[in-house]
Amino acid sequence: MKFVSWPPLFHEKMIELIQQNKFEDFKEALKNSEDLQIHEYIYDILNDQKVEINDESFSPYGYQIEFLEGLQLFKALEKSEISPDYLKQFSNLLVHLAFLMSAHVQSLAGEAMSQGAYLTDLGHVYRFKVYPEIRDGIQEFMDLLQTRPDEAKAVANLAAAKAKVSSSIGNILEKHEIGEDMLQFAEHFQNVGETEMAARIYQGIMNDFECESVKLSSGIIPEARHVDDRTEKEIEIFSKAKAKFEKLTGQKVQEPNRVHIKENQQRQDVAESVVPPAPSQPQEPLQPQKPNSSESSTPPQSSKPGLLNKIKRIFGKN
Repeated sequence: MKFVSWPPLFHEKMIELIQQNKFEDFKEALKNSEDLQIHEYIYDILNDQKVEINDESFSPYGYQIEFLEGLQLFKALEKSEISPDYLKQFSNLLVHLAFLMSAHVQSLAGEAMSQGAYLTDLGHVYRFKVYPEIRDGIQEFMDLLQTRPDEAKAVANLAAAKAKVSSSIGNILEKHEIGEDMLQFAEHFQNVGETEMAARIYQGIMNDFECESVKLSSGIIPEARHVDDRTEKEIEIFSKAKAKFEKLTGQKVQEPNRVHIKENQQRQDVAESVVPPAPSQPQEPLQPQKPNSSESSTPPQSSKPGLLNKIKRIFGKN
């Protein structure tokens, strides 16, 4: 999903100076900037001052703009003649900022949910304003860092940050988009040795991307067939999580007997194609069979996916 309503940024003139490798002029522009805190921290880095950020380094309500601005400057600096050490310090700062930002957005989403609303529905309230573009921004930053050496842990932290953002704005995303972010989260944590965490995430994905019929089943009759109402993308995410979980843990996951809706429809179409034509004389209608007392006349109600709650529990344990 792509968004076009980008927030206002302040980097245009600074990027021109970076592209021309006019770093003294760039530093002067940073020094004179009164717009964003990120400008001050870049200025300190370029002046060989040690920069360490914490929860109080930025205003929480400015996290998103600060990150998006920092990302644009990082993209320009990466192509410039800047010292690799300066660039590394700046990327570390941005990774930390992304993690602070994602935690804040997740907290806001929980607060909005407690009021019976989605976070994205409260954009008219300043402190609840969320820019969905930060999700794409985090992914873009990840892609940039993956081309650089010794950034595996930074990329894993960004994958976790993106998953938090996705869980917070899940109502405007497709379910498979959240699943893809969770898969990415698990894969990168596995890459840095966090195998127990990765296994839990893979297992959570399998639980949430199982078909509703299986979720509602008691499991008493293992051979029972279940109607598979999942989309192809959702099935693909389940299969990937299952394969990765089995390879990581050595455990074999037993799957129930499912019949996909398309497959079921194809069987029905074949059956209808061989039904003999109706007789010319009308037949007596069959009397409806009375249901057994043990059968419920009320169809089971579909339960909503519990992906958001499970994601929150996973992060709560991390």
